[in-house]
Amino acid sequence: MRKYKYEAPQSFEELFEIMHRANLEKDEIKFVAGGTDFVPRLNFELNMIPREQKQPLQIIYLGCLGMDSIIEEDGVISIGACCKLNDIMKNPVICEKLPVLVETISQMAGLTIRNTGTIGGNIMNASPANDSIPTFIVLDANFILKSEKEERTVKASEFFTGPGKTVAKPDEVLTRIEINLKKGHASFKKLGRRQAETLSVVNAAAYVEQENSVCKTVRVAVGSVGPTVIRCERVEVALRGKKLTEDVIKTASLKVLNEINPIDDLRASAWYRNKTAPVMVSRAIKAAAGIRGE
Repeated sequence: MRKYKYEAPQSFEELFEIMHRANLEKDEIKFVAGGTDFVPRLNFELNMIPREQKQPLQIIYLGCLGMDSIIEEDGVISIGACCKLNDIMKNPVICEKLPVLVETISQMAGLTIRNTGTIGGNIMNASPANDSIPTFIVLDANFILKSEKEERTVKASEFFTGPGKTVAKPDEVLTRIEINLKKGHASFKKLGRRQAETLSVVNAAAYVEQENSVCKTVRVAVGSVGPTVIRCERVEVALRGKKLTEDVIKTASLKVLNEINPIDDLRASAWYRNKTAPVMVSRAIKAAAGIRGE
């Protein structure tokens, strides 16, 4: 059985002391909050991987650091990284100001997982099929990373580098997500193999801001069709400055095929993803633009 240690720091000062000590002892550091992804993997590692093949594991619980609040101030909504998914869904500020986040989270996992899982853990899992990431990208969200010496801000669209990989450094912790409220509208659409508790075959999110019926600002992101969630810049260029009719949206949505690189896996083939990605992108854009359709 793999050797491990568990700590639950009560302050950031204590957190960074534990991290510093673990680095000196050459332990592998793993953070946990809700544990819905981490604990099943931990169970496998502790019992199936021989101790001599792995360095000692330092598990650090982040749930005592006060990162579980949702605050609106000066047009910015701040969501703590340890906020439970269901708590975000039920928060009156989120329900009123960011309904797309409610729409997104309601399609993630099941009730039991949402009661325990945290938004920070969901983000840091960095799955290409992640449902929250497309929404955060189109909302132009910022992720706040904290180290012992400084705090820095990274845009959601620049945060992910590959499956399970982010730009976060080993000495940094995701503390919160910040979203500047804007006057446009956003939408999230998901295609899975069933209606609930399923990973996305393809998902898509869109943000649209119109002026005199003309698209002024647009952001589109699509997931489960590449090594990371993809910002669809060619689709955006094809929409910007135009009146958003169904034909314009359909033509622009096809440009997603030049931006994605899907694979075959247990959920779907690359061929199927190529067929459905433009459809999901189109649906997300229509919903964000207030166009009734499919």
